Amino acid sequence: MFDAFPFDEWSEEITTFWTFGVEGDTGTIVMTILGVLLMIGALIQFVRLESQKLDAQTAALRQAIAAAETTTTTTVTSTTIVIE
Repeated sequence: MFDAFPFDEWSEEITTFWTFGVEGDTGTIVMTILGVLLMIGALIQFVRLESQKLDAQTAALRQAIAAAETTTTTTVTSTTIVIE
């Protein structure tokens, strides 16, 4: 089995590999909070966008149904046979 873990053992020194500071630093907490807020904002915007798309499609379908109902005409043909 291939072991891809780059360290021989896990120690507290690995916390120096955080991007914005050491473990428990406020930079890590701030970046985590910003990431969660961005994710929630993106999810809300996605739901709004899909709702707008569904509303537009509903309006288009209702308009098509209304147009089909008003343009439906009935033609009655009558044939008269006269025998003399």
